[in-house]
Amino acid sequence: MTNAGLNVSNKTIRTRVTAHEFVRETLREGILDGSLPGGTRLVQADLAEQLNVSTTPVREALRDLAAEGIVELDAHRGGTVHRISNEELQEIYDLRLLLEVVAMQKAAARIAPEQLARVGDLLKQMQDAPPAADWVMLNRDFHMTIYEAAGSPRLLAILRTLLDTSVMYVSMALKARPTAREQATRDHQRMFDALSHSDVEAAAEAIREHLEIPRSVLEIDLRS
Repeated sequence: MTNAGLNVSNKTIRTRVTAHEFVRETLREGILDGSLPGGTRLVQADLAEQLNVSTTPVREALRDLAAEGIVELDAHRGGTVHRISNEELQEIYDLRLLLEVVAMQKAAARIAPEQLARVGDLLKQMQDAPPAADWVMLNRDFHMTIYEAAGSPRLLAILRTLLDTSVMYVSMALKARPTAREQATRDHQRMFDALSHSDVEAAAEAIREHLEIPRSVLEIDLRS
């Protein structure tokens, strides 16, 4: 399958400044909304023609998405959309459960007012974001902004890799269970409230429950 279902939205064209950003966000949106499913071949020359850009921004965009774990590069001037699996889902969320509880506890104990304000701003953006692909990336930024407050650069680097790889699972969970976004929003508000009160235990409990959403939604679905 090659570049199937790629949609160039007016939103993407309107809000991106460079050709590199335009291509990256168009591809990411296609992957997260399911129009570019796992296994889809992404050929540089074909994408450049379809998006009316040169191959250079396409190559740069594919490298960015490969670093996020949602595209796998190959030796033939292109890549393939990553295929998700139940085994990977379990591994990612087992690790996230271990590490994000620690990061959340650290953040709750030391988050600064300006960091808390950024978390609150992202929470508001998520509540207002209609497209699922936008929400998924804001969700990733929401969590990463919290964990930056933990003051642990090595822990943050590991979590960045796990959260980047999680975006496809989060996106699929939203499609599989429409109410998952409402549940996630409630969880995010609980996290924000706990952080606002420096409540370490409430913050830890909120992230524990939150991380069960994609696993509970997708575990059966990925096996079917």
